[in-house]
Amino acid sequence: MTVSFLAEGRELVLPVAPMPIGWGAGKQISTVAINGVGDVPIPGDPADHEETLYCLLPAHEYPFLAPGAEADPYQYIQTLRRWAEEKVVVRYIAEDVINTLVLISEVTWREQDGTGDVYATIYLRRHVSPEAVTTRVNTQTGNAGRTEPEEESQTVQSYTVVSGDCLSVICRRYYGSGTAVWYNALARYNGIKNPHLIFPGQVLSIPPASQLGVSG
Repeated sequence: MTVSFLAEGRELVLPVAPMPIGWGAGKQISTVAINGVGDVPIPGDPADHEETLYCLLPAHEYPFLAPGAEADPYQYIQTLRRWAEEKVVVRYIAEDVINTLVLISEVTWREQDGTGDVYATIYLRRHVSPEAVTTRVNTQTGNAGRTEPEEESQTVQSYTVVSGDCLSVICRRYYGSGTAVWYNALARYNGIKNPHLIFPGQVLSIPPASQLGVSG
């Protein structure tokens, strides 16, 4: 499994996938009292979540290194440390298992066996995108839910990527679904080789769903 961080238009692939890896999902729940209905639970912002990665950053060309990895542990430490100090929002990706925005709250490291290899600990915390999410409540039925995606445009639109964006979020915004089949199709349409790597200022063409050739 390949584990990487995306930020500032670059991908930092960890040379050895940390084990174990994991993440959590959930939402904060608030309750609204509605006359004639009672208390209605309403999902709010994503719940806070933190995770710790224990990483080996080798100083030698071992056969188990991830493709493209470099045997220079302090190159990784320098980048991770700067992202932590500057509070850069990064995207944490573990192939098709994890894909989420995080802040690196702290990075610690040490050499311990005389090989020059570095053992690093990376502390991650969920970052909630400032993108507004509208929730509506029907005061007669008490039903709550998100607003529906806007009606599909029949022309090709342009979208300029901003910090924290990813193709799955963009697809959810324009097509109502951010699953892999959609963001991979949008990547192919725009000639993007790595669908997980886009950068602020990049201009994407957003065609009608029918031109992507996918559904569901």
